[in-house]
Amino acid sequence: MKHIDPDLIEICNDPYVGVRSSPKGKYDEKFSSLRPGQCLKCEPHESAPLATALRKWLQNNGKDTELEVRAMTRFSKDGRGRVWLLAKEQKLKRAA
Repeated sequence: MKHIDPDLIEICNDPYVGVRSSPKGKYDEKFSSLRPGQCLKCEPHESAPLATALRKWLQNNGKDTELEVRAMTRFSKDGRGRVWLLAKEQKLKRAA
């Protein structure tokens, strides 16, 4: 058990902001430069976690309504994994 040293605690007047800080993720730069129709090439075992991270990034940035993520563990061309960023297709309404 680690004890808190009272001499290291400071009193300050920072206002309460009401939200958590959300630091940038390690993939933010790569995901923000990815355009619809492009894909990320990765190792086969990395495709599922990378797809999940991209989906969460889209959701956190409010882009999940117009974009979607598709992943493939082994691409036929070279056997490496792929994660695609695709534009969602608009579904037509049916006439009554």
